[in-house]
Amino acid sequence: MTASVRKTYKEKLRPTPAQQRAFEAVLWRCRMLYNTALEQRKTAWVRSRVSVTRYQQEAELKAIRADFPEYAAIHSHVLQDVLARLDKTFQAFFQRVKAGEKPGYPRFKGRNRWHSFTFKEYGNGARLDNGFLMLAKIGRIAVRWSRPLEGTPKTVTIAREADGWYVAISCADVPIKPLPLTGQETSIDLGLEAFATLLTSVFVAKRRVDWGHEDRTDPAGRA
Repeated sequence: MTASVRKTYKEKLRPTPAQQRAFEAVLWRCRMLYNTALEQRKTAWVRSRVSVTRYQQEAELKAIRADFPEYAAIHSHVLQDVLARLDKTFQAFFQRVKAGEKPGYPRFKGRNRWHSFTFKEYGNGARLDNGFLMLAKIGRIAVRWSRPLEGTPKTVTIAREADGWYVAISCADVPIKPLPLTGQETSIDLGLEAFATLLTSVFVAKRRVDWGHEDRTDPAGRA
């Protein structure tokens, strides 16, 4: 049986201006949902000592999407992932409390603290079509591929970075491909005269730092 691993392929997107605006809108609404869900949990505990669960909040998504068209325009799996992120944050908080560590209660997310959204099931809201990325309610997006995908796609994440938008596709069952054997061996000897000496008698010189340009003038004016 061939060994395999889970691997994430990150590629740059080439969205149109309209698609970029759609991405920004999704990020904004996901962040607002996160903060609202956090406020709900916090208020329920402070007022009634009631713990609100992730699944209780997920059950409310149907009503939210019915009452707010802007959330109906976002795939349900993306919204579910937001609540899953919040729940993961709370689980980490509870673990720190249990371990006696400084807990650090979950914080609200500012506009510069939310950079991605995730389709948690490939093929349900996000898929590939002839090299293009197809996203539900957003459309067909060009991808600047650097390598082919391997394995079985599982999740799709859209992320905003300093130089643009990226897609990260997590794939399972990616086969491991060991490098071919060369039949040669080598060793490295770290020494004082040279940084390293290879088995082939090749010397790697030490890196020398030039302090010649350092200003050694005393603050009082003495050289």
